[in-house]
Amino acid sequence: LAANRCLSGGTNAWTDQDHTVYTVRCAGKEGFLTFLPIFMDHILFPVVSDAVYVTEVHHVNGKGEDGGVVYCEMQTYENTMDLIAEQEFSRTIFGENHPYSVETGGKLENLRNTCNVDKCRQFHQDNYRADHMNIIICGKIDIDDIAAALLPVHNKILATESSKVPSALSFKIDTTSLNKSLCDMDVKTVLFPSPENTDPGCMMFGFTGISLGEPLKILAEDILVEYFINTSASPLTKELVHIGSPFCSSLSYHRYLYPTTVLQLKLNETDVSRHDEAKSVVSRVLMDTLKTGVDLKRIRSVVENKMMCTRINIENNDLEALTSFVYMDHLYGDKFPDLLELNSKTDLYFEELMRFEEEFWTDVLQRFISSSCVCVGALPSLEYLNTLEENEEERIEMRKSELGSEKLMKLHETLVEAEKSNNNVVSQSLFESLPSPSFTEFGVYDKDTLVGSETPQGIYMHSIDSSFYRFFFVIDTDKFSASEKLLVPLMTEAICNLPIDHENVCMTGDDVSFKCEQLFINHDISLGLFGEQICLDFTFKEDNLEMCTSFLQLLLFKQSVDENRVSEYLQNLKSTVKADQRCGYETIQSLLNQHLFPSSTSAKCSLSCQEYFLENAELDDTCNKLQGMLNELLTTDCCLHIMSSAELLQRIDIGELRSIFNFNSNHNFVLRKSFLNRKMEDLMTEPMVVKVPGEETSYLASVMPVSSSSFDATDVKMQVFQKWFGQLDGVVGREVRGKGLAYHFFAKNDAGDGTLAVQLQQSTDVMLAFQSVKKIIDQMLEENQNVIDQHQVDLAKSAVLYSLVEKVSSPHKMVLWDVSFMHSKTAKKRFDDIWKMVNSISCQDIVELCNEFHAKLFVKGQSVRILTVPQNKNL
Repeated sequence: LAANRCLSGGTNAWTDQDHTVYTVRCAGKEGFLTFLPIFMDHILFPVVSDAVYVTEVHHVNGKGEDGGVVYCEMQTYENTMDLIAEQEFSRTIFGENHPYSVETGGKLENLRNTCNVDKCRQFHQDNYRADHMNIIICGKIDIDDIAAALLPVHNKILATESSKVPSALSFKIDTTSLNKSLCDMDVKTVLFPSPENTDPGCMMFGFTGISLGEPLKILAEDILVEYFINTSASPLTKELVHIGSPFCSSLSYHRYLYPTTVLQLKLNETDVSRHDEAKSVVSRVLMDTLKTGVDLKRIRSVVENKMMCTRINIENNDLEALTSFVYMDHLYGDKFPDLLELNSKTDLYFEELMRFEEEFWTDVLQRFISSSCVCVGALPSLEYLNTLEENEEERIEMRKSELGSEKLMKLHETLVEAEKSNNNVVSQSLFESLPSPSFTEFGVYDKDTLVGSETPQGIYMHSIDSSFYRFFFVIDTDKFSASEKLLVPLMTEAICNLPIDHENVCMTGDDVSFKCEQLFINHDISLGLFGEQICLDFTFKEDNLEMCTSFLQLLLFKQSVDENRVSEYLQNLKSTVKADQRCGYETIQSLLNQHLFPSSTSAKCSLSCQEYFLENAELDDTCNKLQGMLNELLTTDCCLHIMSSAELLQRIDIGELRSIFNFNSNHNFVLRKSFLNRKMEDLMTEPMVVKVPGEETSYLASVMPVSSSSFDATDVKMQVFQKWFGQLDGVVGREVRGKGLAYHFFAKNDAGDGTLAVQLQQSTDVMLAFQSVKKIIDQMLEENQNVIDQHQVDLAKSAVLYSLVEKVSSPHKMVLWDVSFMHSKTAKKRFDDIWKMVNSISCQDIVELCNEFHAKLFVKGQSVRILTVPQNKNL
């Protein structure tokens, strides 16, 4: 709450195997300096009461069921394929009892049986100390101001902290037991619960050996892995993905930056009957490349691309990129004294890697293949799923029997008392001590990026602080028929990977993929950034303008559909749909799209529509339709946004671009105001309950149509309501998350879609959570303003302003902010005007808004209500 008041989106934290990171981002220096000492005091001197442990960590309720915020979160993840595979991978690499193999969120069994509040207090006292801590601050702020703000906390530390320093845990990684290389190690199998034994799985390869103090070697190995996997022309992708019967749908990698680093290569959505064969293919491809040598031209292209991506991240204020090197130095600087200096030379490493010849890369590959290696394959198991569900039911019944009604009643009373204790209202003096948000610091964000008031048809130029060009095409999918919309996911996969055969240009799909990698620093094809649109996003260097525009002309007008490549993508999409059907969140979003926008592209891309299409698609017909869609892609209903510096934009000949992309008077495209053109009486009014095998928590969405425009009076009020509703320490947060009923909860108004929604996610008792929120809404309307605390409404207003600043916190975000108004036919709102609207909202406005709109979300028949529940759960 204090963070919101100080113009922050709130605080966050995560715990890795050997450190915890707490983060906060504030819009403006004044709010940051006010909040910093409060934040530090919260971290170092938290109140871990018995009542807090009961609601925030774990409890048993009067029905004998487990709850608590942490328990609820881990219940969602513990039996998922990814976490089970990751756990087995870590145990195999680091050893069964090594700190790096521990699940930092806590295992459910331990949360139930061995964890307690005293252990939590002691662990915090021993480890979360000022002499273990490093504070990293990014922003335009004076160190003397920071020191002055932290002085009260500094004095408190000196007065309270013990001089005794606990012995440090050993985090040394011993890989001597991992004496098998890629060629001679076996695939270690682990099972995960799944409704079908043929569902997709995954494989994880782990390679060890490079010290954190050797950043050049780390970077070289990462680039080598990207060379093998990052495009359809990459050696491993060609052999594992783009074949008639794919082994997996995609490949990815991750580097664990521990003192001895570990590189994980992952095969996603695998054919589980062929894991041993897939392992052999990985080994063969790497060994063959060792014999024949790498393609030096292509690996240098990967180096250059990665170097440009690093620079773009810095352009876009990537705070994680700026701070990660600093906190790694804090963690491991005693082992590697030059770590910070070494990591600051990344640009020099890139330049050095560009000069290396083939022999260097052969040595890197040789070391990679020869390093200690493990491989874990995750396999689906229906038997595991059934056993898991049966054991959970038996465990609850046994506990109820052992405790008896008297002890269960006692547990219920303990929980009620804890909830009451945690519901204490924050003191008014705290709010009064925090400054009212000031708008004066934010003028820097309120800029227009659009160049010129008159723009040729469909082409818009945006001036930003950037050394690169970004071409951003927005294409309406309404031009496609219902049967063609089913192919949109396929098309977004295929663009940039299909052959080109035009006059004197003849390129295979792999050639096209390689050319994209050479020319574009980033290229992304996606659906839905502005609703029902396909977005084609290309970023490239300033000296590649002519080459890139010429190639884009071929890419967007002259691609030819290849049956083999389309067949591969259809197989991969089947695996993706299968995996998503195990997820409650994906299921509920898919069902909402189907029921709210049945003729939309979003509905045609939903899980059930895609499942039916993929099972029944005929290859010839699919290829013909896809070719037709590609031919019509830029003919009408699309536009192009070009982003770069004012100097670089002057080099662009608009007339020539119009000719290249055939833009004409049909290309003044804007979005529709709303996609929901149906009345509530035409929508499904009976709640829908869907059981999701493999899920352990529930999800609920209640949605209704509304009419508003971005940042009109109604929309602004709804944004304030959203922030009030979503406060973790607010009325709803204390009742829902505070009692461990649901991990995520939110209200959301989407002016573009024309919808208003309340969602509860990762819930242990979704109906009780829903009824609890309904009770709050009913009380608000019955008691008028009494349920709403004025301070919390003021905090919600501050949170809205922060969210506005966050939308334009980088040059490219500024453009998307402008584009969002252009594509909604809405005049751009100035920050000071929005802030005046926000500041004028009263508690009475919130009550009236709730009565007119949000209350209906809790009335049967006045909203579309969909629930997903675990397979063994009955409502």
